[in-house]
Amino acid sequence: MPLKLIMRCQYGPTNTFYISTPIGEVEIESCPKGLHSINQVGDNDSNFKPNPSTQVEIVRQTYQDNGYTYKPIIESVEWLKLYFLNLKGLEVKSPTLCPSILQRENFTCKVWRTLQERVLFGQTISYGQLASLCGNIKASQAVGTAMRRNPFSLVVPCHRVIQASGKIGNYSGGKKNNIKLWLLRHEGALK
Repeated sequence: MPLKLIMRCQYGPTNTFYISTPIGEVEIESCPKGLHSINQVGDNDSNFKPNPSTQVEIVRQTYQDNGYTYKPIIESVEWLKLYFLNLKGLEVKSPTLCPSILQRENFTCKVWRTLQERVLFGQTISYGQLASLCGNIKASQAVGTAMRRNPFSLVVPCHRVIQASGKIGNYSGGKKNNIKLWLLRHEGALK
C-alpha cells in the first residue's frame, strides 16, 4: 500500500484506520477531535458478500503511533459493533465528527446533521421529506447532491434516504444498491 502524506487538520494530524465489518472493510479517517470520513473499501454490487459472523475490529492503520488510537476511532468501532448487532431502539451515541468538516453553515452540512440526528435506525425518509426537515421543501435535488457528497456513510445514514415512490434509489451512484438493500433490511426498514 503506498504511503500517503499525513493530512493535518486544525485539531491535529489525521490517521486512517481499517475496520473489519459484516459488510466488508471500512476505512475511517480521523483526527484527535473527530471523524473526517468513513467509507467502505472496494465493495460494490459485483463483489458484495456480507458475512454476519465477521467481528468488528481494527485490522490496520496507515500510521503506527505507539499503540495510541484516537478516541473517535474507539467510538466508531464500538458504534459499528452495536450497529451490526442490530440493536434497534437502543440509543447509541454516534461517533464524533470533526468540527472542521461540519463547521460550515451551508445546506449540505445542514442535511448531514439533520439526517444523522433525526432519521433513526430502522427509519427511511424521502429526499423531499428531508429537504422539508432542513427548511427548504423544494430542495430535494440538493439533498441528493448532499447524499452523493456524504463522507460519513453509515454514521450519516444516506442509505435511509429513498425516493418518494418507495423505491430505494441509488447508493454510491448506483454502484452499491445491493449494499443499501442489505443495510435497510438489516435495520428492519425493508422486509
